[in-house]
Amino acid sequence: MSLYVEQYGDPDAPPLLFIHGHGGGYHWTQCQGERLGSQLHVISPDQRGVLRSDPADVEIRMDLLISDFEELRQQLGIERWAILGHSAGGNYAVSYALQHPDSVSAVIFDCPCWDFDANDRYRLPIFADLYDQAGDPETAARCRALAALPRRLTPDDKTYELAFGLGEAFQDFSWYDPSRRPAFEQLGRDADLTEDQWARGYSHLSTLADLYTSKLDDLAHITQPTLLIRGTKDPATDPLSVATYEATGRPAITFTHSGHFPHYEQPEEYAAEVLTFLTTGGVGAS
Repeated sequence: MSLYVEQYGDPDAPPLLFIHGHGGGYHWTQCQGERLGSQLHVISPDQRGVLRSDPADVEIRMDLLISDFEELRQQLGIERWAILGHSAGGNYAVSYALQHPDSVSAVIFDCPCWDFDANDRYRLPIFADLYDQAGDPETAARCRALAALPRRLTPDDKTYELAFGLGEAFQDFSWYDPSRRPAFEQLGRDADLTEDQWARGYSHLSTLADLYTSKLDDLAHITQPTLLIRGTKDPATDPLSVATYEATGRPAITFTHSGHFPHYEQPEEYAAEVLTFLTTGGVGAS
């Protein structure tokens, strides 16, 4: 199988691997590829089975994705690169940095989901209120019951169905300014991609077992410089995760007019912070 890879900037510039979450990284590259490529060599693969890469022919798991990142690094002849993981990609980035410390020079977490159990317990009560407002108390009660379970939540609980069941309310939930969402979605519709290619993101639902394994305790063991980026209305990086990260004493930035997509809602400020982090002191250098 082969991966589709987009590259921006001078190949001799400090390299940065972008690790997308579920659904792919097309929007991120359209917003940030050229901006960050002004000073970095940005490498953005469509992960195995997603968008323009070959359809998945095996079950997708995190270790397989990490091995793909490593093989790509070797094929490009890059000694070390910085990595930037958005959403579920921030979960993958933790494992990649720990498993291959000599390959990774720095890590940027962009609205990461480090522990899907902690994230669910934060979001489910909010979902319950939204279902109550929509006149569906039965589903609201299910949300609250799941949030109160004494055991850890798992993929079998299918909380993603409760999220998607909210329809437009869930889509707006990820935005600081929901009026910007239509233009974001139009950006995807304008892409030269088929409905089948967009649907390939569902092949990564098989990674949920890995994502429900908490990475919070692992944050303190990352040896590389790290930066956390989040939006003030980002529903993905829950308060427990933020507090756990901040306890490590590492830098974090909150974009005050962003939700889950600061790279789109505040693109210039986002690029400036990423470039400052990766170019100051040469942490992004190969």
